[in-house]
Amino acid sequence: MTIARLFTVLACLALLLSAGCDDGLAPFDESQPSGFSGLIRFRNWPPPDSVQELRVVAFFEIPSDSAGLFNVLLAGGAAVYPAVGTKGLAQYVDSLPYTFTNIESSPSLQVAEYKYIVIAQKYGSNIFADWKPAGVYTIKPGTFEPATLRVLYHRIIPGINIDVDFHNPPPKPWK
Repeated sequence: MTIARLFTVLACLALLLSAGCDDGLAPFDESQPSGFSGLIRFRNWPPPDSVQELRVVAFFEIPSDSAGLFNVLLAGGAAVYPAVGTKGLAQYVDSLPYTFTNIESSPSLQVAEYKYIVIAQKYGSNIFADWKPAGVYTIKPGTFEPATLRVLYHRIIPGINIDVDFHNPPPKPWK
């Protein structure tokens, strides 16, 4: 009787352990991207000349002044999607799905914690100064309270949705 119990326990243990294996001993794919994805919803588009470019920007820290934003980007304190040097996000649509990864960003999105994720709107000709937040990632609907996001290694985090209402933009975090 004890041999039958031992066999049953071992068989159940083997079943439990094998159920957790999805790829067995397959090699780990190092090329899998890290990042996040979601949907950007737009409302109340302004005239075309006031929206020259739109980008998703993920900052490690909430910016404290507008004068230092360019320096933050140069120092790698933020990542930009789509990558700098490419065309920005599509405009004059109701919604836009996006996937922000370490592959399509500049500087590269890192496996780290980001405290301020915004849709940045370029509204003038000065590429260094004419930017403002048009939407902010928050988990409290109806507020502009920034939500922190931790980017995980080789994982795309879904559901990072951002609402943009051009008639009611979020306040700039700096004075």
